Order: sequence, then structure tokens, then C-alpha cells
Amino acid sequence: MTLNFQILMAFVGCGMVSYMMFHILLRHEHKEAERALITKDKKILKTVKKDLKSAPMNVQNVLMSKWVAFGGGFYGVMALMTYMVVEFYEVVDFLTSEYGFWETISALGIRDLISFFINSLMNFITAIVWPVYWLKNIHGYSAWVWFVVVYLGYLTGQAIAKYRHV
Repeated sequence: MTLNFQILMAFVGCGMVSYMMFHILLRHEHKEAERALITKDKKILKTVKKDLKSAPMNVQNVLMSKWVAFGGGFYGVMALMTYMVVEFYEVVDFLTSEYGFWETISALGIRDLISFFINSLMNFITAIVWPVYWLKNIHGYSAWVWFVVVYLGYLTGQAIAKYRHV
């Protein structure tokens, strides 16, 4: 994969996650969530977190609760994107192990499920400290170039979501 393609994928990936989160935010029935993430009002944010925990479980509420847990905004988008990337690579590694797909699935046991849970928690911690993860895993361009590219992707996704919501 060429470096320019990686930069393009960083922009598109961050833009897509940003669009998805802002689209969900703007469609969410709890309008306080939008105000809390924009103003960073900790009292309102705490109320939103509590409301999301008691809300019915659906994809929209789960994504909103994760994004709000990560603090929303750019940091939240990058944390969510980092979590998705790390989990994706681990699922691919798991499914492409030296055994076949069905042998791997049929050999799963309680120990594996506990390991998945612990691994998911570790990936959550990795997502929280996403700058450290990405500084270790980016190559070629300066870290500032990558930061500007993903921030522009974040702004683009947010702008498209707001434009489509109007």
C-alpha cells in the first residue's frame, strides 16, 4: 500500500467515522447530547451518559454511548476509529489463523471467550490513548501531516452530516 493511499484512507476513514457519529448525534432524540458535546459541559455530559445507559439497546444508542464515553468531538472520533481499527485487525488475525475458519470456530472454549473479553478491554485502553497508538504505527510523513489529514477528515465528515441534516 503506497503512502499516498494510506493518507487518503486516513482522511476517508476519519471522515466516515465523523460523519456517522455526527449523523447519529443529529438524529438522536436526546438533543442535550449535541449541546453537551459542543459546549463540553460536564454536568450535561454526565446526564447524557446516564440517559444513554438507561435507553433501549440499539445500534444508535450503543454508538452514542461509546462516543460520549470517549468525550465526543475529535478525540472521541479518533478513539472510536482506533478501537475499530485495532479490533478489525485482531478479528482478521483470528479468522486467518493457521487453522481453517471452521476448525478455529469449533475449537472456541470458555478460556477463549475470557481472552476475547480481556483483549477487548486492552483495546479500549489503546483507543483511549490513541495518539500513542498512532504515533507508533504511522510512517513516512511527519506526525503533523497525519494529524492535519485526519482532522480535516473529521471536519469534512461533520460538515457533511450537518449539511445533510438541514
